[in-house]
Amino acid sequence: MEGMTLWIAVGTGILLILFPMLIGMMIAPRQQAMRVELIRAPLDTVWQAISELNRQTEWRSDLKSVQLKDDDNGLRWIENPVRGGLLTLRKLKEIEKKEITLQLEKGSRVIGTRHALLRQVPGGTRVTFTETSEINNPTRRLFSHLGNKLDKRLNHYIGQLKNAYNH
Repeated sequence: MEGMTLWIAVGTGILLILFPMLIGMMIAPRQQAMRVELIRAPLDTVWQAISELNRQTEWRSDLKSVQLKDDDNGLRWIENPVRGGLLTLRKLKEIEKKEITLQLEKGSRVIGTRHALLRQVPGGTRVTFTETSEINNPTRRLFSHLGNKLDKRLNHYIGQLKNAYNH
């Protein structure tokens, strides 16, 4: 009887470890969230807010500090958030007052991108935000997916931008 209890306990433990991994393997490693928002501010103001990463502490309450790294021509910043670890942002593409693409890195691992496409419209600036997430670990992928972390992160970023400039 004791041997059977031991096998049941071992089998249950293995299932608790394998089940999340197997479910996570069914979720695509690359996820994407997209939002189109109207920011009630001129194009120049919105562009400055999202492209000058070292000034984002002025409107983002989730950041303690942002440090410019000058080792690759000013195209890299380190975000020090209020919660969580450091995040490195690398500017991949920039078309002034139109489009910006940032690569997000944690440590030496690329975790995704944030892209913004801006257009002046009556009443403000229309911004199409697209954020991607790349999670190779299936278990981490499952828990990220269950927590809607990508959606929450993008919604939080947009919410803070709108709060700062929608008067």
